[in-house]
Amino acid sequence: MLDSDDATLWYSLNRLIADYWAEVDDNGGSLAHEFYLPDAVYSVGTNRFEGAEKIRAFYARRGRHGTITTRHLISNVRVFRDGARSAQAGGVMSLYRADGPPPIERMRPPAMIADFAATCLLGDDETWRFKSHVIRPIFVGSDRPASISIDSDRL
Repeated sequence: MLDSDDATLWYSLNRLIADYWAEVDDNGGSLAHEFYLPDAVYSVGTNRFEGAEKIRAFYARRGRHGTITTRHLISNVRVFRDGARSAQAGGVMSLYRADGPPPIERMRPPAMIADFAATCLLGDDETWRFKSHVIRPIFVGSDRPASISIDSDRL
């Protein structure tokens, strides 16, 4: 299936995804739940965080593990319009992470390389948000990310 040739849609969804990961990397995800609809689902591998409140709780718990430096890099972003206010986005996300503040020396390989798929809805406020955001790990390093390690049922 070919992705949309709608440059405005591609820009809007790419910006949503880039801004989301920048929030996680730069602010520990304190406001990450605001990128989701109230009933949204964020899943990483077998972990599912259902609802904006569970997503908020995940990032709050992740933040209690001390100083962690992360960079989530996105590439190969493709978008597909479902309707006037609904679209899909997909691509690849690479995660680099290390304990401690930057600069990180003795670089490790990526903690995870994953495919992602997102269903996005345009709200009445003209802001795109995630209805679902699914991360499918393809390669996972020995430095397992919190999104895989945390038991989502215990939040």
